[in-house]
Amino acid sequence: MDRTLISQATLKNWERLGSSPEGRLSARANKSLSQKHIIPTEYLCNKANIPALHKTVTLAQSFGSTERAVFSLCVNKLRQCGVSGKPAAVKLINSSSLEPIDELLNAPLPDDEPDFIGAVYQSLLTEGDKNLRGVYYTPPQVTSAMTEGFSEGLFLDPCCGSGAFLLSANAPDPTRLFGIDTDPLAVMTAKANLICKYPELDFTPNIFCADFLGELPKTLRHLRFGFICSNPPWGAVTDESLIPPSVTSGESFSCFFVRGLPLLESGGSMSFLLPESVISVKSHSDLRRFILNKCRLSSISFFDLHFSGVMTKYAAVTVKALPSSDKVDILKNGRHFTVSTESFRLTDNLSFNPLEDIDLQIILKVQKCCKYDLSESEWALGIVTGDNKRHLFDLPTVGSEPVYTGKEVTPFRILPPKKHIVFDRTFLQQTAPERFYRAEEKLVYRFISDKLVFAYDNSGRLFLNSANILIPHVPEMSVKACMALLNSMLYTFLYRKLFGGIKVLKSSLSALPMPKLDPETNAELTQLADILIGSEDPKASQRINEIIAELFSLTEQEIERMISEKM
Repeated sequence: MDRTLISQATLKNWERLGSSPEGRLSARANKSLSQKHIIPTEYLCNKANIPALHKTVTLAQSFGSTERAVFSLCVNKLRQCGVSGKPAAVKLINSSSLEPIDELLNAPLPDDEPDFIGAVYQSLLTEGDKNLRGVYYTPPQVTSAMTEGFSEGLFLDPCCGSGAFLLSANAPDPTRLFGIDTDPLAVMTAKANLICKYPELDFTPNIFCADFLGELPKTLRHLRFGFICSNPPWGAVTDESLIPPSVTSGESFSCFFVRGLPLLESGGSMSFLLPESVISVKSHSDLRRFILNKCRLSSISFFDLHFSGVMTKYAAVTVKALPSSDKVDILKNGRHFTVSTESFRLTDNLSFNPLEDIDLQIILKVQKCCKYDLSESEWALGIVTGDNKRHLFDLPTVGSEPVYTGKEVTPFRILPPKKHIVFDRTFLQQTAPERFYRAEEKLVYRFISDKLVFAYDNSGRLFLNSANILIPHVPEMSVKACMALLNSMLYTFLYRKLFGGIKVLKSSLSALPMPKLDPETNAELTQLADILIGSEDPKASQRINEIIAELFSLTEQEIERMISEKM
């Protein structure tokens, strides 16, 4: 990159964050540096055990050794369950050279928690450590739901942690259960948990300390599994040699998915808990393409529960080692319904947004009527100051002018500004070429929003990066008519169904189908937009939606569907 094309402020920011001129950060100010400890109360089966968890964690922390604390608790549990004399338990205890802590050896442990030690271990790890390793153990409500389909064959969790999925699997014979994890403390805990779950049986747990993305343990190399179930780590794989060719993103959970599929027996199932962004975000399209082309997408289940310290929503994606099917089961917001896999091929990104039949009907009708899109339009980002406290002012100052944020962008109109800025690109971290801000006509849209919100500007106003710029180029369509379409009920419906998410992305907007307008329709939409730029007018908004409904021959049922989804 030519450093003369960027501001000094940008260079300073790169240096501060430890990034390269190519824009790749070598160090990030994020949760990976956090030393905070988080108690994962959602991991407990019985909330009455929360005080016991806090007490045990406090006691364990007082000795300053996570390794000794976990080992001591494992020995404690084996003794409490009366299985410490079993050969597998003796072998497990003797495999460690750690010195147990007497206070933890004798601490009372709840007998109604299958993995109380796992909850303690999670509490002893710092938030930064868990974030770097992508380690967040799965709540029992989720593991129970995901393992419900296991009945026959062998079961594998390729990153088993302390054994949450293995403990949830309904396996009368524990020798059918297999687990792998890179964390020796987690493997020790998982083994102790399984031995205690089956006290009447004498067996050695099939749990191995290894990297599933590397060379598999010999025991597993020739096995095929009826069920693979896991919550794989979320994050980038640092060793590029472990990334399969089909995973262009390098995401760890995608690598686990691709690695796991060949280990299924014919007809076997694989269910992974994945961040909800996998459903629609462009960077995960490699995994969605792999799933659609290499196996049968069986179901997608969305969960409302959160992991402590993590705001990311998640979903369970289940596939089968069978040819692809034309239907997928969806569980969302307490509802079960079926969608067509055809709907996942409507966009180049292959988004897995679940479309019911009427949703697909509306989208296909619009696509059939449309001739253009926004791919030939011009786009620009708002200003990134690098230091808002320094560059933004509440009141006008010498050389300043108003600057607007996404909060001031409303449908059709821009509200009065609350901040001012001196627009000197030399001192700002990132700006678009000035011609975009000073364009004779432009549309501005909220970047963070669950619906499309576009406003009109012909005054050369400046915007921060919470509002981005679109100069549309659609044949025979005015800028204002384009804004009317984008602000309509139909286009928010299209955007939500095709792309979803709370970020309004250029790549998604570019793919929205745009119709060819006759001169009369273009003129009327332009006139209605002019009215709404001047003031709120419900009749004008209603008329825009009526014109668009007529344009695409939408039925009353289809309109009612969009109205219900608007809520």
